[in-house]
Amino acid sequence: MSRRSLAFRLLCLSAAAAALPALVVAVLLSSISSRALEASIQQTQMEVAQRVADEVNGELRYAQGLLAFAARTPGVVSGNSLETQRALQNLMRSLPSLQEAMSVTDAGEERVKVTRRGPSTRLIRRSVNTRERSIGAPFFSGNRLPTVLITEPIGRRGALVTKMSFSSLGALMQKTRVGQRGTAFVVNSRGALLAHVEEERVRAHTNLASAPVVQEWLSHLSEPTGLHEYADEIGVPVIAMAYPIPLLQSAVVVQQPKEDVYAPLKQMRNQLIAWTALWVGLFMALTVLIAWRIQQPLRQLQSAAEDIAGGKMDVTLNIQTHDELEDLGRAFSRMAGSLRQLEGMRRDLINMIVHDLKSPLSSIMVSMDYLLTGQTGSLSGEQRKFLSLGHRSANEMFMLIQNLLDVARLEEGKLSLNKESFDPRAWAEESVLSFQPVADAGKKKLHFSAREDLPSVEGDRALLGRVLGNLLSNALRHTPLGSGEVFVTLSRRGDQLAVEVRDNGQGIPQEYQTRIFEKFVQVERKRAHLRTGTGLGLTFCKMAVEAHGGRIFVYSAPEEGSTFTFLLPLTAGEPAPSSSTAAVLTGSPQ
Repeated sequence: MSRRSLAFRLLCLSAAAAALPALVVAVLLSSISSRALEASIQQTQMEVAQRVADEVNGELRYAQGLLAFAARTPGVVSGNSLETQRALQNLMRSLPSLQEAMSVTDAGEERVKVTRRGPSTRLIRRSVNTRERSIGAPFFSGNRLPTVLITEPIGRRGALVTKMSFSSLGALMQKTRVGQRGTAFVVNSRGALLAHVEEERVRAHTNLASAPVVQEWLSHLSEPTGLHEYADEIGVPVIAMAYPIPLLQSAVVVQQPKEDVYAPLKQMRNQLIAWTALWVGLFMALTVLIAWRIQQPLRQLQSAAEDIAGGKMDVTLNIQTHDELEDLGRAFSRMAGSLRQLEGMRRDLINMIVHDLKSPLSSIMVSMDYLLTGQTGSLSGEQRKFLSLGHRSANEMFMLIQNLLDVARLEEGKLSLNKESFDPRAWAEESVLSFQPVADAGKKKLHFSAREDLPSVEGDRALLGRVLGNLLSNALRHTPLGSGEVFVTLSRRGDQLAVEVRDNGQGIPQEYQTRIFEKFVQVERKRAHLRTGTGLGLTFCKMAVEAHGGRIFVYSAPEEGSTFTFLLPLTAGEPAPSSSTAAVLTGSPQ
């Protein structure tokens, strides 16, 4: 599983805490604003359409009123042609949109007719209802512009009829403002244009019955429509509504480009996104600052814990956060102090025990050496065998005690190195020869090989000899009886001497290879009796090699053996004089 830092978690938490409420508020505001905007658009368009309808209705009512007044004049009522003509002329002068005015009989025959071109006495039968006051449906006259007939009865003597042109509606559409790019137009009950800002479309009798807003109005002629969103004839998305003009049997359609309608909402959303992003950014910056202030004492605690895990007990913490972290830091400092005291007590106890063991052990070893010399009398083979075994065991115990002492001194920095320049071949061969009896006793083979051109090494010969001895002892201990083999090889790697000890034993599991150089760490074996030693041998090797400016490492695989290698700085100069001619003590060269 991938590791995520505390700062990352806090950052995610803060982002969620800031962004989620902001997102909810943004969605709610957007929804409310959309509805409010739609209501505002509908109200605005309805007001515009109603104003246009009122103006058209007003003009029709005005024309109808003038016609009614003319129909009640005495000359018209009496049927006097001259008086009727004069009344019709006055009517035409009063309302420029009137194109013709005439007096007709009950049968619809013209009696007197006045046009913009002058009076006319030609009698033509008209199919009009002379009994009722009416405004006819719009139709297109010879000039291809919309026209309407208005009828006013004259008692029982026929009626006055006027032909009213709506050419002025185009100017009205021009004056009607619907936003920046919105338009208004008038359609009749068949969807044909009666008025538009582009008069040529009216003359072309453009039909808009396929527009959704017109279709809805045609299904309910007396009611205004709702808002419709669709693409107009040229493919521009628009929002439109229709408002009826009952007297004209038509409707005013008001439409606006969708882009213009939703521009305020889009601007508001952009501002909302910008403010939300700014808010989230500020919140996250504050969270980063808080996370940093939290992580600083945590890093101190982590570093101190790692120091203690590495054996460094003189740890001090300076956490001043005035909260629980400061209390934790104080508790950790107290724990470190207690561990430091316990470590001091442990070292004192080990030193005391080791010193107390070393003196009698030395006496035991001296006594055994004296007995083995035969000065107290000749020894039988069986006696010499048991004395040799006891001497070897005492020597191993002495090495363990010495390891304990040296590790303690190295940790305290009190171990002084007796450095000298020595031949690495002779030094290694001496250590290998000392372990030859052990190898022979276990019927194991011990091999040694070294290059002849190795320069001298400067260091504590005895201390480094114990390092090689520890590695040889471990290798021989963990190789099988009868078939075990240990190879000791010296080579040059750049300006360093490489000392390699390789065996064909059980190997070391991967999880232990980074820990075996720590104090008191032993590899768990399948059989408990294979757990031997104090767990300080490799710790001593590591500390001794590092004290000489070198390093030690291991490569191992289970059931394939292990290879321990330590590197030491070489002394520049001529190669050391060779010791013996033998490069291999037992077996064949590696």
